[in-house]
Amino acid sequence: RQQAGQQKAQQRRQVGDSMAAAAAAPAVNGKITTAVAPKLSAATIDPRVVKADYAVRGEIVRRAQLIEEDLQHGKQYPFDKIVWCNIGNPQILGQKPITYLRQVLSLCEYPQLLDHPQIGNLFPSDVIERAKVFLSDIPGGVGAYSDSAGALVLRKQIAEALERRDGFPANPEEIYLTDGASPAVHYMMEMLIRTPSDSFLVPIPQYPLYSATLVLYGGQLVPYELDEEAGWGLNMEHLQAQITSAQQRGLCVRGIVVINPGNPTGQCLSKENQQDIVRFCEQHNLVLIADEVYQANIYADNCSFFSFKQVVREMNSECPLVSLHSTSKGFVGECGRRGGYMEVINFPADVHEQILKLASINLCPNVSGQICCTLMMTPPEEGQPSYDLYVQVGAQQLSQHHV
Repeated sequence: RQQAGQQKAQQRRQVGDSMAAAAAAPAVNGKITTAVAPKLSAATIDPRVVKADYAVRGEIVRRAQLIEEDLQHGKQYPFDKIVWCNIGNPQILGQKPITYLRQVLSLCEYPQLLDHPQIGNLFPSDVIERAKVFLSDIPGGVGAYSDSAGALVLRKQIAEALERRDGFPANPEEIYLTDGASPAVHYMMEMLIRTPSDSFLVPIPQYPLYSATLVLYGGQLVPYELDEEAGWGLNMEHLQAQITSAQQRGLCVRGIVVINPGNPTGQCLSKENQQDIVRFCEQHNLVLIADEVYQANIYADNCSFFSFKQVVREMNSECPLVSLHSTSKGFVGECGRRGGYMEVINFPADVHEQILKLASINLCPNVSGQICCTLMMTPPEEGQPSYDLYVQVGAQQLSQHHV
């Protein structure tokens, strides 16, 4: 009771302080002036929101939606349907979901199926075991909040997959599961853009997420042209000229975005070009954001994907690196699941604390998407019941993507 009384007294003092502050408000002609909120309109919201442009969901798409509605109501056009190619969204174009992913997810969504007397006839044994592991190690299942960085069991499995891919250890504490790759970009831009003079090197052509988020958080875009004659690679002399020009204009370049494999150009960078980029980042103290969501979409026989994580580790570099991946791309195509991750290496511990704080403000990424992302990184292994079908379907999906 004594503690409750002290809390009430504190609250009364705070109210009194607020009233005193109001009494001390500036006066004009003896009258207290107060700020009156403007009428809500596009002119009275944050101008950065108005200025931000995201073309893949912009005016053309809105016009197409209206035309589709017209078609549904019988209005005549010189075509009878809309084909949605404004954004990578395979299942809306008829791509079938991956059986293995959907089977594991179905058991995680409805665990009572595991008690069905015919469960062994309904699902392969490896699917059942995966679901049991997830359900036992994710407190509360998919309907409960997970850790803000993602469920630890899932981050551990992704870390093991990254080690198999790159040949270097991965730390689960440096992996943040996200609702697709886009929130990871938001986290980085929000954290690194401090003033209007802060900027990022961004490729042209690019995926418009980067230009939009830079505007949204008040930063500047410093464009660099990809070199078509060199297979859409990065020309280091051009990069140096762009950063020098930006600095002469008073901009502080904080980082560089590299999309590899490229979107929309489709290139796969050589390891030598990647090494040059890492050295460039070291020279200028840049954070390297490596958008690697298309790493499974390699079609040319003379191309191989190397993650920037592997390149940085092979070089013993201290370049700060953020690697992005998503369930929306590759041959998985689970766009609506909103699964993704970022691996953040060579960042100071106190900066990791701030990233976790940003993630905590959003509570956690959706757990079904986390599981889907983990399954993408840890598919069935050879010899397991689901392996042959998974490999067969994956090859079919990739061959359909190959034009």
